[in-house]
Amino acid sequence: MKNVRISWKMALPLVAILLSSVFTSCSDDEKKLSDLTGFLSFGFSDAALENYEFTIGSDNVITNQIALPYGFDASALTPVFSAAPLSTVNIAGIDQVSGSVAMDFTSDIVFSVVAENGDNTLNYTVRVNVATTLSAWTNLSPNAGFPLYTDITAFDLDGKYFVVGGLKGASVYGDHEAGIYSSTDGSDFVEVTSAIFQDYGMAVGTAAVKHGDKQLLVGGMSYSDYFGGGTGDGSASNKVWSSTDGTTWEKVTTTENPYEGWGAAPEVNSFTARTNATVANMNGDLYLTGGFSVAFGAPQGAMADVWKSTDGGATWTNLEADFGVDFVARAKSQLVVYNDELYLIGGRESNNSSVLNNEIYKSTDGVTWTKLAVETPFTACSGHICYEYNDRFYLIGGNKTEVEVVAEEEVTKLVPMNDVWVSEDAGVNWTKVTEGALPEGFAARAGHAFVKDANTVHIFGGMGAEADGTAKVLTDSWKGTLN
Repeated sequence: MKNVRISWKMALPLVAILLSSVFTSCSDDEKKLSDLTGFLSFGFSDAALENYEFTIGSDNVITNQIALPYGFDASALTPVFSAAPLSTVNIAGIDQVSGSVAMDFTSDIVFSVVAENGDNTLNYTVRVNVATTLSAWTNLSPNAGFPLYTDITAFDLDGKYFVVGGLKGASVYGDHEAGIYSSTDGSDFVEVTSAIFQDYGMAVGTAAVKHGDKQLLVGGMSYSDYFGGGTGDGSASNKVWSSTDGTTWEKVTTTENPYEGWGAAPEVNSFTARTNATVANMNGDLYLTGGFSVAFGAPQGAMADVWKSTDGGATWTNLEADFGVDFVARAKSQLVVYNDELYLIGGRESNNSSVLNNEIYKSTDGVTWTKLAVETPFTACSGHICYEYNDRFYLIGGNKTEVEVVAEEEVTKLVPMNDVWVSEDAGVNWTKVTEGALPEGFAARAGHAFVKDANTVHIFGGMGAEADGTAKVLTDSWKGTLN
């Protein structure tokens, strides 16, 4: 097992660690006893700690600067160490042998290194640093510089963050916005181009997924006909676009009988056109499910199929998925990959429906799906985000339903949330986080975009609500550090 050693850059120089390099002698006949003392290295043999470095500070505190994950069990860790020649190591007078016994490090433990002469002692406080909260959040900007997009998707690529989205204007002809913006730090976005939809025929409500070193944008609702006096009716897309820099895009699907115009020509061997689907990469294969069909210029009913691509999105096969008899078609869900399984989480029945769910279905192949027996569920929602980190599922925001009385009649409405739910058992039980959740200034929202990279999450925009309940488009930017 790996011994995580004290960094010599951080450790005290040997001449400082050791009280002296001189041997004590009372007479020529007496044995010369060493007064050397101090740790030369300190760490733990436990595999869970192999990537954590423990260093010594000037105050003789040995600790890990990078905190172990929230909830980490430090009650049985085995210390391994080396000390100055001829010295001994003890805890409260009891001698210790490196790597011999597991100890409870949920509290500080003081190790004493005693020189052979018995007079020189150095005490070290060993502190195993475990995160005390699930996450820490920072508001990068209340207005990050991208437009008031009602549909927004985000991704990171080539060292930058990108948001891509659009807004259907009030006018039938024109007054529609669409574009792509980039930022080097996630706080200040600048326009890449506002003509990307017109130039490429790309779409809003698109799903973003990585494939190798490429960023893919999958499906959505085309706004290309909103330009040049178009009708503004819109159309669902089954195109897939690819980029290595977020600026230049290449269509990887093939258009059947391409022609000039508003860009609704179907793709060959692609999925059924849709918007607000969810897509995931599992072991290099792409899986797409759900989403809305589009008619009369707006999203309509949800879909219940699953499509798979094994060639980076160029061609797609309908898997004829079996969800079981109780499954209801859905959109604005989340598809999460965990331990080589797909998890379909939450969603909405149709664009015009307030029927939301908190169901979870999982599958190893995208064909056969099993409904998870959720014991303590999260609030039924759609337009939420969901991701996995350190064997935990996180769910943030989304719309929930509330009933209010209007003119003596009950009306169900959608209300955005700023809740954080966490599951530590792959979706079976969910806990609403109260400590280390989102800060007070984080507005409730749905349809927000997010980027997860290692232990950080960036959240951009979304649809919130004013105090009177009317819709509010958000343009803020947040960064969360996961523990």
